[in-house]
Amino acid sequence: MNLEAELFSLQDSNSKLVAALHEANANVEQWKKQLAAYQEETERLREQVADLEAHGGHGPSDLLKDELTQSLGELEALLKAKDKALFQEIHILQSKKTEYHDIEHDRDQAIHRLQEMEMRNAELERRVQNSEQSLSNSLDERDRMDGEVQRAIEILDIKIFDLNDLRQSLFKLISK
Repeated sequence: MNLEAELFSLQDSNSKLVAALHEANANVEQWKKQLAAYQEETERLREQVADLEAHGGHGPSDLLKDELTQSLGELEALLKAKDKALFQEIHILQSKKTEYHDIEHDRDQAIHRLQEMEMRNAELERRVQNSEQSLSNSLDERDRMDGEVQRAIEILDIKIFDLNDLRQSLFKLISK
């Protein structure tokens, strides 16, 4: 019974880990899309800044350049933060994958032990049935032997009685 509980526990953990892995994979995909969008936006802003710098004084004011540079810096910082979060999530997923494989291995071992226990249990049940049959046969044989011994005792009692009669008869004959 302990192995069955362990197996159910492992299956429950396995299900939870699979759900977590699916959720984490979905998060990674979402972050990859966001990362690509941020990278595109960053590249677009770089191109705008480069265009502004190339045109020198023909474009927007220095204040606008500063705003664009600041926005570009903020987007680059955000991009780096998302990259870092993505790599952390990938690391977490890899550790969960390892944990999942460990739980799968433990579950397989528990199933194997459960199967071995069931085979041992079946063998023990077969042995108990054989022992019960052997005991039943022995009891039947003992009862048969008791019956034969009882008949032999009855025959001996009759013979002893007959011998006692014969002895008394002989004693009477000799006494006369």
